[in-house]
Parts: sequence; structure tokens; C-alpha cells
Amino acid sequence: MNTYSQAFFSALQGRNLEEAYAELFGGTRLGGVKDGGLDVATGDSRVPYIQVKSSAGGLKDFLAESLRRRKFIPVCVGEPGAREEMLKALLEYGAWIGRDLANRSKVFEAVSQVRMLCLH
Repeated sequence: MNTYSQAFFSALQGRNLEEAYAELFGGTRLGGVKDGGLDVATGDSRVPYIQVKSSAGGLKDFLAESLRRRKFIPVCVGEPGAREEMLKALLEYGAWIGRDLANRSKVFEAVSQVRMLCLH
């Protein structure tokens, strides 16, 4: 698969994942180029927007950029869960980490630490 094909399928996968999260939250997909990191409007005032990542690698890049900018956006990574379960994790850690990712508890803690650094 050439680089163009990889980029196309990666963008398609990301768009589908954003749509899945938007549907589960009862919100709206906003994602796209120059979206400012706000992929989904959740419709919940406690966590109004989320960034969506499909992989741990994407999360790592996102967190590095969050630290550089000193701006944190709650993030969902991997497979969605139940709406209330995701909201609880987003409020507590600033993230939802799908069950398809390894070392979930360590990833939750890492995201929580980055969030604290960005907010203080």
C-alpha cells in the first residue's frame, strides 16, 4: 500500500470513529482539518468537546502537542464504551481509553498527569 492509500484509509478510519463517538454521545461530529482539536461536540456541558484518536500512537502525539500548547482537550482513544462509563472516565481522567488498548490503567494515569500539567 502506498503512502497516499495509507493516508486515505487512516482518514477514513478516523472519520468513522468520530462518527461512532458522536452517535454514542448524542452529539455532532465536528472533526476535520483545522478543527482546533474539537472532533466531537458531546452535547454534555460537563465535557462539551472531545478529541478522538484511534491508536496509542495518535494519543502520544496528541499529548505531546497538548503539553507544547499548554491546552488540554478531553480525549477518547480506541473502541467506544457505554456513554455514562465514558463520561465518568472523561471527568475523572480527562480520557476514555478503549478496552482494545493495552495497559489501560497506566494510560489513564498518564493522560491525567498531562491534563494536570496543562491546567496548572
